[in-house]
Amino acid sequence: MKVGILSMQQITNYGSFLQAYGLKSILERLGHDVEFVNIVPGEQLPQYRIGKLHKVNLMLKRLKVKHPLRQLQCTLKLHRRFDNEFKPELGVKEGKTETRFDAVVIGSDEVFNVAQTTWFGFSTQLFGENLNADKVISYAGCFGATTIAKLKELGIDRRVGELMARMDAISVRDKNSVDIVTSLTNVEPNLNVDPVIAYGFDNEVRLPDIKDEYLLVYTYPGRMNNSKEVKAITAYAKKKNLKIVAVANYFDWVDEVVTPHPFEVLGYFKRASCIVTDTFHGAVMSLKFNKSFAVIVRGMNSNKLTFLLEQFNLDSRIAEKAENITGILEEKIDYVPVNAAIEREKKNTVDYLKSNLE
Repeated sequence: MKVGILSMQQITNYGSFLQAYGLKSILERLGHDVEFVNIVPGEQLPQYRIGKLHKVNLMLKRLKVKHPLRQLQCTLKLHRRFDNEFKPELGVKEGKTETRFDAVVIGSDEVFNVAQTTWFGFSTQLFGENLNADKVISYAGCFGATTIAKLKELGIDRRVGELMARMDAISVRDKNSVDIVTSLTNVEPNLNVDPVIAYGFDNEVRLPDIKDEYLLVYTYPGRMNNSKEVKAITAYAKKKNLKIVAVANYFDWVDEVVTPHPFEVLGYFKRASCIVTDTFHGAVMSLKFNKSFAVIVRGMNSNKLTFLLEQFNLDSRIAEKAENITGILEEKIDYVPVNAAIEREKKNTVDYLKSNLE
């Protein structure tokens, strides 16, 4: 079949790249001819409308750090590498996608999250409308910080429900998304894991050329600057004689900042002695490679991140307070049941995609 993937592949983000690549690879292994579908922007909802200075304000917000110029250098380098190297390698093209598909798969990532300020706004295309395909399904889609209450507040709950009810099959990756779909369509969707878990990446992982043992910090711009968090992380690294490595973001308390290829990011996780993260895919890669890790849950990602950890019985890795980070990293994880669950979920992924793409 000619299959399109409508996801967050246009976003400059390592997790977005890896989940898109993972899903594409799984579909190709199933014998499909796969192409990405670019997002068609929709309505800018009043509470999340993009102003004329949105990009400037966003950049200023991310540069509210101790060393804004160095963070700016990191950010510009990351965007250059994604635009010039990573996105073309993934197969992302410019312009509107005109291809006719046998099926389009919406997902994974926060494709259903409308409670955020984005350049594409409330794109009904992400809910299956006006796709040039005979069949539309989703795979491990996520509403992110959007809740059923938020959809009602925005006045789009019925519209979203109508659109999703037309899909041929719905798969999401977290309980909040299950609850929303069930409430709006009266049909409980499939629950599947993120493609970064479902796909092995065995042939893609690139180990970094680094001799020292290190603690990996994986976060987004403007975060992980809380003094208590910094103190806990640096104290643990000093105690264990570990170098501190951060991915794509500058901190004056880390030893090295790297902006690697996405497959090398996987390698940094695989090679790390331990990891501190506050992102969904940071937790995904940590458990995928059976690492010791601590997670700081933020308000904007609590729905998906908390469920992920509960799903694999790893919610004990959540650091409710910064002072808990050391104890969490010291505590060993029994990965036998986790790995067994991952293997089951890999099979569930293939079964779902096979049954809905015949």
